[in-house]
Amino acid sequence: MRLLTPMGRQLTTVEARRWLAVHGIVLVAEATVAELTSFLGDWTVPYSHPHESNPGITVIQPLAVSDGNGNGFTRRSLPLHTDRAHSPAPPTIVGCLYTQPSSKGGESLLLDGAEIVRAAERSTLVSEARHVVLRSRGRPWLPVISSSTDSKRYRIRYRSDQMAQPHAATVGAQPLLTMMQGALTTPAVHLFEEGQGYLIHNQRFLHGRRTFTGNREAIRIMAVVMGSSAHSHMNIGFELTNDRSDQLQG
Repeated sequence: MRLLTPMGRQLTTVEARRWLAVHGIVLVAEATVAELTSFLGDWTVPYSHPHESNPGITVIQPLAVSDGNGNGFTRRSLPLHTDRAHSPAPPTIVGCLYTQPSSKGGESLLLDGAEIVRAAERSTLVSEARHVVLRSRGRPWLPVISSSTDSKRYRIRYRSDQMAQPHAATVGAQPLLTMMQGALTTPAVHLFEEGQGYLIHNQRFLHGRRTFTGNREAIRIMAVVMGSSAHSHMNIGFELTNDRSDQLQG
């Protein structure tokens, strides 16, 4: 398995863990599911999901009959989102490994939520962040952008589908929601081949896909960083840094 920065620089295992913690994304190539789970194995624990086939692992492929889980198990496009965004404690790391490419389409969409926070700070809209919430039936309304108690780490949770919808709870919050939705129109686009994929900080990077044809199959891995790990701070969000070198290009 090869671990890479978005610009293609190869990383060692130790470097890849740190890169993921600091920059929020690592690309993988020539990988197997076993290798990906091994990379995560001694510093994370699986995050359970209703559709998993093994702890923390879900096979994503089109189903003959929809089970009511929206577009995830279809050939339709998926808008940019945070996995389990409506949960008070979403997974920290989400991995996606493609085991069978589509016949056509199916490009992956990736967007760094840190850029949304930076834009909100530049425009002073970040003060309205607590009023832009994710509405989900039967669940608490959670802020789309939240910060840690010391305001040094941010967390983004976003989706716009039948499971949850972003909502400006005040008139003053509407410009921030509008700005966020505008940013979602310019993701980076990747067409991954078999054995390729990505690992992202799920509380930072949004991901989605374009519509496709064929029997595209991906293996999704969800995990939470162990409290004993040097990277456990990822569980409470990401830190804004001035170093954006070698980042994902849109």
